[in-house]
Amino acid sequence: MKSILFYIILLSINLSQIPENRVVAEWESAIGIMIRWPLGIPSDLVVELASDDIVYVLVENGFQQSAATLSFNQSGVNMLNIEFIFTDTYSHWTRDHGPEFLLGIDSWKVINQKFNGYPENYGCELEEQECDEDMVLTDCSGTEFCNNQPAYPEEGYDCYINNDQCEDFNGDGQIIDWLGDGYCDNGNWGLDFMCDEYSYDCGDCGGQIIDPNGYCDDNLVILNRNNNNSRTIDNTSRAWDEDDDTNIDFANQLGWDIKDLDLYWTGGNFMTDGYGMAFSTQLMTNENEIENNIFKEIMNQELFLSDYHILDNPNEISIQHIDCMAKLVGPETIIIKQVSESSPEYDCIEDFAESFYSLNTFYDRPFEIKRIFCPEVPGGPWENNPVAAYTNSLILNNKVLVPKYGLPEDDLAIQTFRDAMPGYEIIGFEEANFDPWYAEDALHCRTKGIFNQDMIHLSHKSIRTNELFTNNIDIEVEIIDYGNNNSEMESVIVYWKYSNNDGPYLDFDLDFISSINNSTIYSGQFPQVNVNEEIEYYIKAQNNNGNIAQHPTAGWHNFTLENILGDINGDNMVNIQDVILLINDILNDNFNLIADLNSDGLVDVLDVVILINMILD
Repeated sequence: MKSILFYIILLSINLSQIPENRVVAEWESAIGIMIRWPLGIPSDLVVELASDDIVYVLVENGFQQSAATLSFNQSGVNMLNIEFIFTDTYSHWTRDHGPEFLLGIDSWKVINQKFNGYPENYGCELEEQECDEDMVLTDCSGTEFCNNQPAYPEEGYDCYINNDQCEDFNGDGQIIDWLGDGYCDNGNWGLDFMCDEYSYDCGDCGGQIIDPNGYCDDNLVILNRNNNNSRTIDNTSRAWDEDDDTNIDFANQLGWDIKDLDLYWTGGNFMTDGYGMAFSTQLMTNENEIENNIFKEIMNQELFLSDYHILDNPNEISIQHIDCMAKLVGPETIIIKQVSESSPEYDCIEDFAESFYSLNTFYDRPFEIKRIFCPEVPGGPWENNPVAAYTNSLILNNKVLVPKYGLPEDDLAIQTFRDAMPGYEIIGFEEANFDPWYAEDALHCRTKGIFNQDMIHLSHKSIRTNELFTNNIDIEVEIIDYGNNNSEMESVIVYWKYSNNDGPYLDFDLDFISSINNSTIYSGQFPQVNVNEEIEYYIKAQNNNGNIAQHPTAGWHNFTLENILGDINGDNMVNIQDVILLINDILNDNFNLIADLNSDGLVDVLDVVILINMILD
């Protein structure tokens, strides 16, 4: 029986073996973080980042380096952990144009992808509002439109045309329409008002104003229709391609190899479990103008991302970055945005979340899914239906750094991370004075983790309460020491305690089982634990050089043994009394789920045989 159990354990590990080459996940061992000067983050965040880790600061020249040094010194930043990287940059969104990392045995490469700024895509199709009959008009090209449902209402527009039916619908004390607003409506903005009926757009397209309708009597009001550009920067003499050399200059300065990727692959629209599973929204393939299957094939061949999921764009219109909607915080746990039921995008966000409930993790079981409520926020001028982007947070070794919006819901968001990542240090940060957090742009967008090429990586299928039916609780871990290949660990130890105890942690060793393709496998068994008492545990491995790694990276896993398979009378033991009760259940035709030992939906003599074998073993 024990030999069969051991074979099953070994087989389960082999089925979930660490890939030979893989893109590193955010929660893995990092040596530092990449930011850009001038800053897009508050100075107290820089202080926190540099307190324990290296901060790689992108600067263009010695003048910027001097300015950054002065500012950091004044803020109390640990300058011993500041390293400047000289490169041209156009923006502070290092997450998006910064590097991902491809890790393998004797292989470490900085991925140099293409960067194309921030194109917007439509996604969530909102329910169309009914239009009153007297509000239905037709433009100069014959296109029907609803006059009191103008595009860009967030800019103050009440109507397309200020006719007799238009009024101050938004209650801001003035009536604003599309005629004479400084934008040429010749069809480029969706409607054509270049005809006599609409007074030739009141001169917005140039030429003499001809106004037989009295539409142009109002004073000219210039508004900002963002035209789907998103995240615009005022300096029109520069462009996004200046961010394209960041990864090359960074890799060269550190002496690391480069892996060129001839695709637009924006970092904020990518997340991975570190084992070949990846996620992006549909914008990713749209931006590359290729079909989903072609994109997936390229990513599999180039970056070994063998299980790439392209999800429907969940926002009505936005940059559709996945890091503003969801966050993988471990290989089997994901936090997903939740919005108010009154939000126009509520149904689409729920559909987005539902996509993850049907997926299995690297360990072939469902994700642990947490929802995080994101309230409405003012948002940027390019944002529609803006809500707080709490998922746009940063994991850096044992810390999680979360954007705060000055709202009561900030505390609820931080608690969600604590529940999902017990034992991590969860820290909230207010926005900088002149660089606020937005709905599509917050803390994660402006930082980028730099990982440890010599990390010790632990892969462990954590123990889950709903999978336990016996007090013989097996535990195993697969380990790759990327800095010291083909070597056994000096020690692999499980530390555990009951959650309601302050400690100390108890511990037991895991035994070396085998080596497979540069990884080593260790396994063991928990001592007998109390039923219905929560257990906290973590695994710590140390190599021959004294380097240490832990699973999870910080904090602990937890589980509770709620039922013991075969313990029919509930006395926390499996013995002859349970056999008697099982036989009585069979004779009386009673179904008992705990007695259905082979899970065939029946309680019969086969279960008696299994129960007797369990007692004999």
